[in-house]
Formats: sequence, C-alpha cells, structure tokens
Amino acid sequence: MTLAKLQGDLLKVREDLTRAKKANEGFERVLQEMSILKSRSIANPATKSQLVEELKGKEILDLFSSVELDFEELRQTMAKQSIEKEGIIDFIESIRTKKTFSFEDTQATLSFLEKSVEALDASHVAVKPEFIGLIDLGPLAVEHKLMRSNSGVIVEKERFSEFLVALLSKKMFHDLVFETDRVKIVLKNAREIMVEAENSNIRTMARIAKPTVY
Repeated sequence: MTLAKLQGDLLKVREDLTRAKKANEGFERVLQEMSILKSRSIANPATKSQLVEELKGKEILDLFSSVELDFEELRQTMAKQSIEKEGIIDFIESIRTKKTFSFEDTQATLSFLEKSVEALDASHVAVKPEFIGLIDLGPLAVEHKLMRSNSGVIVEKERFSEFLVALLSKKMFHDLVFETDRVKIVLKNAREIMVEAENSNIRTMARIAKPTVY
C-alpha cells in the first residue's frame, strides 16, 4: 500500500458517497410514499383491498424488501466502522499539519482567529491577500496606520481584533492569509478557514474551535 493508492481510494470513496447520498434521499421519498399508502389503507379497507390487487402484478414489495435489507446491512457495517474509526481518527489528528475549520457564522470565525492568535502567543500577525491583486490592503493600512509589507500589512497582536472588525466592515473578510511565526491561517470566506502549523498548534486550535467546528 502506497500513500498515492490511499489517496486514490479516498477520492473513490468520496465519489461513491455522492451516489450513496442520492440513494438515501431516494429511499426517503419511497418511505414517505409508502407511509401515505399505509395511511390510506388504514383509513379505508376498500382502498387496501384495491391496493392488494394492484400490487399482484408488480415487484414493488419484493423490491422494497430487497432495498431495505441492503440499507440494513449498510447500517450494521457503518456501526462496526464507527467503532473502528475512533482509533484511526485519533491517529490522524496526532499527525496532521493542515486542517480545515468551518463555523456556523462570522462571529464564530472572528472569535476563533482572535483566540488562536492569543493562544499561540503571537506578538504580531502578517496579513496579505491569498492571491495577488485580489484585495488591496493599502487603504486600510493608511487608515489604521499599519506597517506595510511587500504584499500586505503587519498587525500588532493588541490591534488584531480591531483590524478584523475593519476587514469585516470593508467587506474584505475573505481570501486572506494570516501568518505568525507558528501558524499560517488562510481565510477562505467568513465561515471557512484552513490552517497550516505544527501538529501541537493544530491541536491547540482544534480545541479552540470546538464546539463550532464541524
């Protein structure tokens, strides 16, 4: 087994999951339709008798039983996997140096950034656009009297919260990179952040993110 094969297997699983989700949604519709038939049959015996006759020439009942059995086998397999994967998840979290965090709202993202900079004891934060030319931080640097860097600005820790609010008010709270001597934080949008750091720092930030991260 190679890492390349492992990655390929995961990509295949992700593709299959998309199809599995569609199958689950389809079966949910079937259950709703069957529930309607059940209610009508209970309410009117004549309807039930008519349904029994109509079903004689169709494979609906056998198909339903077969599909339900497949779903039950899948549920049992997933229950077994859920026990096995706990140890794997712990292992993954102990070696990762990159992690994506998603938040319920912008305020949760702001709080995460503020607490992370504080917890990692950064004296300052370098801020720049993720892509050159996408965002111009120049006017903001002048307005808030910030030190300029080649492609962004340098913000002291004491002013970081103030700077985040300014970014938000200027509708610039996206596609930005925040860097300290211990972490690189990529703000994709107001609710999604990607972090690169040593594993110990990743774990620290994961604790900060709970329970809003998912």
